[in-house]
Amino acid sequence: MRCHDSSFGATEFNPGFGHGRFHPFKSARGDGVPTLYGASALDGALSESIFHSVPLHGPSPLRAIRRSVLRPMQISTLAPRRDLKLVQLHGFGLRRLGVSRVELIEADHYPSTVSWAAAFHAWSDEVDGLVWVSRLHDTAFSLVLFGDRVARADLEVVEPPLAIFLGEGFSRIEEAAERAKITILE
Repeated sequence: MRCHDSSFGATEFNPGFGHGRFHPFKSARGDGVPTLYGASALDGALSESIFHSVPLHGPSPLRAIRRSVLRPMQISTLAPRRDLKLVQLHGFGLRRLGVSRVELIEADHYPSTVSWAAAFHAWSDEVDGLVWVSRLHDTAFSLVLFGDRVARADLEVVEPPLAIFLGEGFSRIEEAAERAKITILE
Protein backbone atom coordinates (compact mmCIF):
# COMPACT_ATOMS: atom_id res chain seq x y z
CA MET A 1 0.00 0.00 0.00
CA ARG A 2 1.20 3.49 -0.64
CA CYS A 3 0.11 7.01 0.21
CA HIS A 4 1.15 9.33 -2.60
CA ASP A 5 0.52 12.66 -4.23
CA SER A 6 -2.12 12.51 -6.94
CA SER A 7 0.38 13.96 -9.41
CA PHE A 8 1.85 10.42 -9.43
CA GLY A 9 -0.02 7.39 -10.72
CA ALA A 10 -0.35 4.29 -8.56
CA THR A 11 2.76 2.68 -10.08
CA GLU A 12 4.61 5.88 -10.99
CA PHE A 13 8.04 6.46 -9.50
CA ASN A 14 9.12 9.80 -8.05
CA PRO A 15 11.89 11.10 -10.35
CA GLY A 16 13.66 12.85 -7.47
CA PHE A 17 11.36 15.47 -5.97
CA GLY A 18 11.65 16.15 -2.24
CA HIS A 19 13.89 14.54 0.35
CA GLY A 20 13.26 11.33 2.25
CA ARG A 21 14.98 8.64 4.21
CA PHE A 22 16.38 6.94 1.09
CA HIS A 23 16.00 9.51 -1.70
CA PRO A 24 16.98 11.32 -3.86
CA PHE A 25 20.28 9.85 -4.99
CA LYS A 26 22.24 9.23 -8.15
CA SER A 27 23.41 5.94 -9.57
CA ALA A 28 27.12 5.16 -9.92
CA ARG A 29 26.80 6.48 -13.52
CA GLY A 30 25.43 9.78 -12.22
CA ASP A 31 21.79 9.28 -13.25
CA GLY A 32 19.01 10.17 -10.82
CA VAL A 33 17.32 7.03 -9.45
CA PRO A 34 13.51 7.28 -9.31
CA THR A 35 11.90 5.83 -6.17
CA LEU A 36 8.55 4.49 -5.04
CA TYR A 37 7.74 4.16 -1.33
CA GLY A 38 5.16 1.79 0.13
CA ALA A 39 4.26 -0.20 3.21
CA SER A 40 2.66 -3.52 4.06
CA ALA A 41 -0.37 -1.83 5.67
CA LEU A 42 -2.28 1.45 5.48
CA ASP A 43 -1.15 2.57 8.95
CA GLY A 44 2.47 2.03 7.92
CA ALA A 45 2.02 3.93 4.65
CA LEU A 46 0.41 6.85 6.50
CA SER A 47 3.09 6.79 9.20
CA GLU A 48 5.76 7.10 6.53
CA SER A 49 3.96 9.94 4.73
CA ILE A 50 1.25 12.28 6.05
CA PHE A 51 1.65 11.29 9.74
CA HIS A 52 5.46 11.35 9.52
CA SER A 53 6.01 14.80 11.05
CA VAL A 54 3.46 14.47 13.87
CA PRO A 55 5.36 14.38 17.18
CA LEU A 56 5.05 11.24 19.29
CA HIS A 57 4.78 13.24 22.51
CA GLY A 58 3.28 16.53 23.52
CA PRO A 59 -0.06 18.21 23.93
CA SER A 60 -2.93 17.32 21.64
CA PRO A 61 -2.66 20.49 19.48
CA LEU A 62 0.82 19.37 18.42
CA ARG A 63 -0.37 15.87 17.55
CA ALA A 64 -2.41 17.04 14.59
CA ILE A 65 -2.41 17.52 10.84
CA ARG A 66 -4.38 20.00 8.77
CA ARG A 67 -7.01 18.42 6.59
CA SER A 68 -5.70 20.52 3.69
CA VAL A 69 -2.56 18.32 3.51
CA LEU A 70 -4.85 15.46 2.46
CA ARG A 71 -6.26 17.29 -0.58
CA PRO A 72 -3.62 16.18 -3.14
CA MET A 73 -3.04 12.75 -1.58
CA GLN A 74 -4.38 9.32 -2.39
CA ILE A 75 -3.82 5.72 -1.37
CA SER A 76 -3.20 2.80 -3.71
CA THR A 77 -2.58 -0.90 -3.15
CA LEU A 78 0.04 -2.60 -5.32
CA ALA A 79 1.45 -6.09 -5.62
CA PRO A 80 4.63 -7.15 -7.39
CA ARG A 81 4.26 -9.25 -10.54
CA ARG A 82 7.69 -10.76 -9.97
CA ASP A 83 9.88 -11.58 -7.00
CA LEU A 84 11.69 -8.46 -5.84
CA LYS A 85 15.21 -8.56 -4.41
CA LEU A 86 15.19 -6.22 -1.42
CA VAL A 87 17.99 -5.43 1.00
CA GLN A 88 16.74 -6.38 4.47
CA LEU A 89 17.18 -3.45 6.86
CA HIS A 90 15.63 -5.20 9.84
CA GLY A 91 16.46 -8.14 12.07
CA PHE A 92 19.72 -9.86 11.20
CA GLY A 93 19.97 -7.80 8.02
CA LEU A 94 21.05 -4.80 10.10
CA ARG A 95 23.35 -6.97 12.21
CA ARG A 96 25.07 -8.30 9.08
CA LEU A 97 25.66 -4.72 7.96
CA GLY A 98 27.08 -3.78 11.36
CA VAL A 99 24.63 -0.92 11.77
CA SER A 100 21.90 -0.39 14.33
CA ARG A 101 18.26 0.50 13.72
CA VAL A 102 18.87 3.79 15.55
CA GLU A 103 21.68 4.69 13.15
CA LEU A 104 19.82 3.88 9.94
CA ILE A 105 16.05 3.77 10.39
CA GLU A 106 15.46 6.07 13.33
CA ALA A 107 17.95 8.67 12.15
CA ASP A 108 16.42 11.99 11.15
CA HIS A 109 19.59 13.03 9.33
CA TYR A 110 18.52 12.02 5.83
CA PRO A 111 21.73 12.79 3.92
CA SER A 112 23.45 9.88 5.69
CA THR A 113 20.55 7.48 5.08
CA VAL A 114 20.41 8.55 1.42
CA SER A 115 24.10 7.62 1.18
CA TRP A 116 23.22 4.12 2.39
CA ALA A 117 20.57 3.80 -0.34
CA ALA A 118 23.09 4.87 -2.98
CA ALA A 119 25.61 2.35 -1.65
CA PHE A 120 23.08 -0.52 -1.70
CA HIS A 121 22.05 0.45 -5.22
CA ALA A 122 25.69 0.47 -6.38
CA TRP A 123 26.50 -2.80 -4.58
CA SER A 124 24.55 -5.00 -7.02
CA ASP A 125 22.52 -4.54 -10.18
CA GLU A 126 20.12 -7.14 -8.76
CA VAL A 127 18.99 -4.99 -5.82
CA ASP A 128 15.45 -3.77 -6.53
CA GLY A 129 15.06 -1.78 -3.31
CA LEU A 130 15.13 -1.78 0.47
CA VAL A 131 12.76 -3.06 3.16
CA TRP A 132 12.65 -2.09 6.86
CA VAL A 133 10.28 -2.00 9.80
CA SER A 134 8.47 1.34 9.85
CA ARG A 135 9.96 3.75 12.39
CA LEU A 136 6.56 5.07 13.48
CA HIS A 137 4.43 1.96 13.03
CA ASP A 138 6.51 -1.06 13.98
CA THR A 139 4.02 -3.71 12.87
CA ALA A 140 4.35 -2.63 9.23
CA PHE A 141 7.18 -3.13 6.80
CA SER A 142 8.14 -0.15 4.66
CA LEU A 143 9.94 -0.32 1.36
CA VAL A 144 11.48 1.80 -1.31
CA LEU A 145 11.81 0.48 -4.85
CA PHE A 146 14.39 1.71 -7.36
CA GLY A 147 12.79 2.84 -10.60
CA ASP A 148 15.78 1.94 -12.73
CA ARG A 149 15.47 -1.68 -11.55
CA VAL A 150 11.71 -2.13 -11.13
CA ALA A 151 9.49 -1.22 -14.07
CA ARG A 152 5.98 0.10 -13.62
CA ALA A 153 4.83 -3.04 -15.46
CA ASP A 154 6.39 -5.12 -12.64
CA LEU A 155 3.71 -3.72 -10.30
CA GLU A 156 0.04 -4.66 -10.38
CA VAL A 157 -2.61 -2.23 -9.13
CA VAL A 158 -4.72 -4.26 -6.68
CA GLU A 159 -6.79 -1.29 -5.46
CA PRO A 160 -6.80 1.79 -7.69
CA PRO A 161 -5.96 5.22 -6.28
CA LEU A 162 -8.48 6.49 -3.75
CA ALA A 163 -8.55 10.18 -2.84
CA ILE A 164 -8.26 10.69 0.92
CA PHE A 165 -9.67 14.21 1.25
CA LEU A 166 -13.34 13.19 1.01
CA GLY A 167 -15.65 10.18 1.14
CA GLU A 168 -14.46 6.63 1.79
CA GLY A 169 -10.80 7.64 1.58
CA PHE A 170 -11.23 10.30 4.25
CA SER A 171 -13.11 7.83 6.48
CA ARG A 172 -10.14 5.46 6.28
CA ILE A 173 -7.74 8.27 7.19
CA GLU A 174 -9.96 9.39 10.10
CA GLU A 175 -9.98 5.84 11.49
CA ALA A 176 -6.19 5.57 11.19
CA ALA A 177 -5.73 9.00 12.81
CA GLU A 178 -7.95 7.93 15.70
CA ARG A 179 -5.85 4.76 16.19
CA ALA A 180 -2.73 6.94 16.26
CA LYS A 181 -4.34 9.62 18.48
CA ILE A 182 -3.76 12.22 15.79
CA THR A 183 -6.29 15.02 15.29
CA ILE A 184 -7.28 16.17 11.82
CA LEU A 185 -7.88 19.91 11.92
CA GLU A 186 -10.25 21.59 9.48
